[in-house]
Amino acid sequence: MKTEFATFGKGCYSEVKEYFIQIPGVIKVITGFAGGIWINPDYDDVCSGRSGHAEVVNVEFDPEVISFATLVDMFLREYGTTDSSNNWNPKSPTRSIILFRNEQQELVVRNKVKEKMEQAGIDITTEVTALDTFYKAEDYH
Repeated sequence: MKTEFATFGKGCYSEVKEYFIQIPGVIKVITGFAGGIWINPDYDDVCSGRSGHAEVVNVEFDPEVISFATLVDMFLREYGTTDSSNNWNPKSPTRSIILFRNEQQELVVRNKVKEKMEQAGIDITTEVTALDTFYKAEDYH
């Protein structure tokens, strides 16, 4: 079986992990940090806001059971931010974020965000950015 990965963040990563782990086709969900500037941040670094990272989950999935596009749809439906209240601090560790791994994923994410905005007639403030590095959270998370 060939698996793929998707990385999402919104609020406490424990809640997002519990959401994704229940979805058929999702194999594993690992909590961690991404989207910041520090190398090897720990939980305290991230929560302080100094590292610029978001709390995220790394979702391993079977694309023959569930597509990346479907995971993005589900994330946006459940966690896509539609107000600008999170924009006061765009580097908040609990910001809504989708991190893409390649051009194909970027295209899917940007199209899904655009589609949701057009359907709802509202702005989606979820950050969309390339994944540089995923840092696994400490084992106690």
